[in-house]
Amino acid sequence: MENKSFLRKKWEEFFLQITNKRIDENSKKNNEVLIIKDKDDLNKIINREKDVDKNIKLVVVAIPLNNFDNLVDFFKKIETILSDETKIVVNYYSILWRPFFLLMSKIGLTHYFKNECYFSENIFKIFLESTNFKISHYIDEPLLPINIFGITKFFYLITNFLPFLKFLSVTKICYLQKKNISKEYSSKKASIIIPCKNEEKNITKIVKDSKLLEFPYELIFIDDKSDDLTAKIIKEEINRNKETEIKLVMGEGLGKYKAVRAGIQKAEGFYSMIFDADITLEMQDLNLFYKAISEGRGNLINGSRLIYKPYAGAMKTLNYFGNIFFAYLVSYITKVRVTDTLCGTKCFKTIDIKKFDEFEKKNQVTDLWGDFNILFASSFYGLKTIDLPIRYRKREEGETKMNKRYFFFKNMLRTCFKAFIRFKCL
Repeated sequence: MENKSFLRKKWEEFFLQITNKRIDENSKKNNEVLIIKDKDDLNKIINREKDVDKNIKLVVVAIPLNNFDNLVDFFKKIETILSDETKIVVNYYSILWRPFFLLMSKIGLTHYFKNECYFSENIFKIFLESTNFKISHYIDEPLLPINIFGITKFFYLITNFLPFLKFLSVTKICYLQKKNISKEYSSKKASIIIPCKNEEKNITKIVKDSKLLEFPYELIFIDDKSDDLTAKIIKEEINRNKETEIKLVMGEGLGKYKAVRAGIQKAEGFYSMIFDADITLEMQDLNLFYKAISEGRGNLINGSRLIYKPYAGAMKTLNYFGNIFFAYLVSYITKVRVTDTLCGTKCFKTIDIKKFDEFEKKNQVTDLWGDFNILFASSFYGLKTIDLPIRYRKREEGETKMNKRYFFFKNMLRTCFKAFIRFKCL
């Protein structure tokens, strides 16, 4: 039985409380989470005395990485045991606090380990460069390593409002995932989710352009109570293109995100891609999204229209600066750099819609477009988000649905406020 010090026990209890909040209920229900509490648990797994279910999607390692004699060897061994989709949550003590732990060992509150290693974020990255793991996402860590009623919460709030103080945190917590994954993920089908509201003039082009895609796919059109011939033309395209898998889903007319979710309920693809029917993005650019997610570069591939310069007339000036404002706000809340929050094109594993739905329900989010909720949920549950630069073109046919600027602005601010409370205050 591993002999743990007082501070170690208190930190591990606190660490498990923190990480438990970041585990979605579906993963708990399906027994997809493995918690390694001590070196006895770890040795049983590493030495194959205890089989790890391939269904495991998240491993929580409560042992601070500082206590490993050979950290690179640990990552090498555990890589062979875990599936390509499994993430690891780890923690380590900051090198800044090494004198504190040496002092605590003198008075018996911690154990002194001769070979103990302390990390900065850069030193930790050096270790990871020799492994097949990369940092997926850092969690906002508490300043103190134990939960002292009121005091720990107070310092946590202070550092969340003043992020530059985070360097004083005793501990760091982050998600890790594999850098390189099996090539089998590059042959899985994607469901292209296309919400439509009065887009009769764009349907035929979308189907035609889909022939340029270089991966297995299905097209799922959601007619969200159109007043024109959108549904009729989709049915005609289904009959005209028997070689292409096309589905028509009737939406409730309750907005884009509701329509997207209705489409995903009918999705059979391993991945889901949201593609706006206004065709301001070239359909063939979805090849870039597929490549990025199927090679494991990220778990949410977020299109960014603001890295390249948008084409003339593609985006109104007020919308452009509004996008920049929300990009900074969302990045501040999540600690994930996002350059465009409102691009309609996103790609993720279809099963992750359950995480998005849970975040929306638990935090009473009413995001009409869905972009913010997807970004917030991905960050909260440790999914790696990356921006993919795309060219943004002017809409040629139909009318924009982003025409109630003040109403939508209030809705977006409200969503951000609720996410702020979840990330920074709870």
